[in-house]
Formats: sequence, structure tokens, C-alpha cells
Amino acid sequence: MIQKTGKRGERTYRYIECSYLTPLWAFEKWPNLPKRQYKTFRLEQEYDAGAWLDAAIQSIENNTWIPLQIVKSRERIHSISFSEYATNYVENHHKRNGEPLQETTKNKYREYLRLYLLPAFGDKAMSAVTSDDVQHWYDAFPIRKGGHGASARKHVYELLSGIFAQARTKPINGNGETLIKINPCSFTVARPQRKKEPLIAEPKELDAIYNAMPQWLQLSVYLCGVMGLREGECLGLQRKDFELDAETPMLHIERSAKEVVKGNHRIVVLGTTKTQTSVRDLDIPDFLLEHIKKHFDAFVEDDSDSPVFTAPRTGGLVKQQTVRNAWYRAIKNVPRLAGMRFYDLRHTALSKAVEAGASLGTVKNMAGHVIDSTAFNYQHESQSNREQTLRNINAAYRGGGQDGNTSAELQAKTRLKDILTTLGMLPDDKRREVMAALPSDVLAEVISHDVHASVQMRTEDSEQEGFANLE
Repeated sequence: MIQKTGKRGERTYRYIECSYLTPLWAFEKWPNLPKRQYKTFRLEQEYDAGAWLDAAIQSIENNTWIPLQIVKSRERIHSISFSEYATNYVENHHKRNGEPLQETTKNKYREYLRLYLLPAFGDKAMSAVTSDDVQHWYDAFPIRKGGHGASARKHVYELLSGIFAQARTKPINGNGETLIKINPCSFTVARPQRKKEPLIAEPKELDAIYNAMPQWLQLSVYLCGVMGLREGECLGLQRKDFELDAETPMLHIERSAKEVVKGNHRIVVLGTTKTQTSVRDLDIPDFLLEHIKKHFDAFVEDDSDSPVFTAPRTGGLVKQQTVRNAWYRAIKNVPRLAGMRFYDLRHTALSKAVEAGASLGTVKNMAGHVIDSTAFNYQHESQSNREQTLRNINAAYRGGGQDGNTSAELQAKTRLKDILTTLGMLPDDKRREVMAALPSDVLAEVISHDVHASVQMRTEDSEQEGFANLE
């Protein structure tokens, strides 16, 4: 201990400086430590200074010594509240590809914090939140009759889990320490079952809705219900996105209309698409050309940047709620589709594309998806597809090729091929239903074909592995 003199402005004061050599073994764990450890005390704290020095020497001898910098860092760690950390996460978090969160996503996360997370965890230190706390919050989440709120709970839980996952893995100092050691979000939440399967409109029903919509919005029904655009993509279109006179007419999806909060109001702005893969080029069906040109002549300015859809009263971009209000009035003209959402038009477009023979790759490009399972989520049974499936199976059973001299063996192969093709187009649950209804002899053929194909695939894999070993 050494008494020293210091100055604060014009005032001179005396204090005690304590120091000791940093133990050599500590540099292996913390290589950036200074050679000596210092701490100052007021002159009247001589007893405290001695106690501090004795405690430090004792901890060095017991190999339990921890640098002052680390102690202060840990004290800071235990003082960081969930509110502070979560708010910073939402404002500054980046996606896995390094891109910042879109403003619409931030608005959604801010709402999740305000409504669901800050009331439960806001004042708690991040390090104090336990798995029991999270489980209690999850169990108490408001779920209404019929499962309403289950999807919101899953989305909020995913945000909560992401916040703690970053706190567990992202270092907060040069020593590589993290804010928490264990993520308290320790369980996985299954995707809630849809409250209602999307309704798939038939072409004539789509025509009826088109005719019932306000004229300035009619084209949106076909763009979303035939070409599979999202609402925001449709409302963000500009004249220059359409190549109507090309040999193969094309539509370029490059942006999306988004609603953001500015001040106390929600306004519509043009932004990026939902994902990078959502930027895509789509073939325009021939029947749509006349509808597009008709809409352009009536509602779109000649400038290449002119919006394809503008609000009649303001002349600005259209809010999605405006479209939905018109939509719910229009579907009253098609009683079978009561309750159908405007977003179900996208499901309709992609399901009909599959029925028309589109490959998985074509459907993924049409939808702007990169993951196969996501594309499958948009393929649904329609009334016409169900009837066509039955017709295909009936035709396969009846047999009889167009050529009267076709051999019975060829007829049987043709029948089996037709059945396998039809089964391949069905989702798993429907495929099982159809197979259960097949006659036993036909079912045996189908199973035998699947087993043979599986054995052949394994044999080919074994042969390839053998060749690889020989090489």
C-alpha cells in the first residue's frame, strides 16, 4: 500500500493505492492482463485497503483468483435486463446472410415485445430468466377457443428463443464470455394445425370474383390467383415490370409494397421482396394479356415507374386492408368460398399449377421459394383435382388401349403406369386413402413396383460404392 497525492481541479487530496503482481498462471487463461493489479481507496479506508489486498493474495494462493476486469464484467453481465437486451436485439439484429431485418419485421417484433415479452420478462436480468419462467409464460399465453392465438404464441416464442440464443453464443468481451450459459428456451414448439384449410377456387369461381371486384382491383385477382403473387408483390407492381409484347410475355417481380409505421400512422412504401429468391420472372398466360392491357388503358399512367394499382381517392399506393375489404364483399357472390382469404389466391395458383403438370422446380420459381417443403405447403386438394383423380383411376381399371390389338400385358403396364402417376401427384395422406381403396391385386402390383424400385436403387448405390472402393 502506498499513500499518494492527487488533484481534482484546484483541490489536492490524498489516497491509498494498493497493487500486487498478476499471478503468472493467470496469463494462460487471460493473456491480455496487465503485469500488476491496482485499486485505490480513500485515506480513511486504510483497513478496507488492507483487507482487499489480503483477500487477493489469499485467492492467488488458493488458485481461485479472478482479475478485477472480469469481476466488473460479470457484475455488468448480471445487471443487463431483458428489456435492454431484447430491444437492442430487435433494432440491430441481422439475418444469417448478413442483411439487416426489414422494417416490417422490426415493427412486428416491436409489437411482440410490447404486448407479450416485456410485461413478463422486461425487468428481469437476462441471466436470471430460467426455463421454468419461460414455460410458465408459454402456458399462460392467451389462447382463445378454437386454438386462436396458437400461431402468434409460436412466432413470439421463436423471437424469444432467438434473443436468448444470441445471448448464449455471442461474446460480450474480449475473453469470449457470453451473457448466459444456457438458453432457457429449451423446448421445441410444433407448428400449430391450421384452423382452416385454404379454400381453392375453381377457374369459373375466380372469374365470378374478378367480375365482382371493383374494376381498378380486378386484375389483382388473376395476378394472385393464377400467377401466385403475394399481396405486397401485386400492389408494388409498376408498368415497367410487364413485358407484354415479348415473344414470351413476362412479368418481373422485383419489389413489394409494405406498410410501415411513421409517426402515429401506417403508410405504404415500396421495399424489397420477402426474400432474395422472391425476385423472379414469371411467364404470363396468354388469356391474361387482354385483361392486363385493359387495366393499363384504364388505370395506369404511361410512365414506366407508374404503379399498376393506385388508390382512387389518394392516388397513392394501395393498403392491403383496402384490397381485403373489397375481396370479402366480392366473395359473397360465390357461396362455396365463404371465408376464403385473399391470400388463399396464392394457394389457388400454386395448387392449380401442380394440377396442370408443373414440376416442383417450376412451382418453386413461380412462388419464389427456395425450400421444397415450403412449396409443398401451398399444394392443396381441389374439387376438380379430386374428380380428375377418380377419373384417372377409373380409366386405369377399365384398361383397353386405343389400339384394339394392344396386348393384355401392355394394357396392364399402361394401367399400372397411370395409377403410379396419379398416386405420385397426391399428398401422403390422400395417397394412403386411395391405396387403401384399391383392389388387392392392383394394390399388390403397386407395392411390388415400389419394393422393386427401392431394391434397384439400393443395388445401384451398392455398385457405385463398390466402384468407388475399387478406384
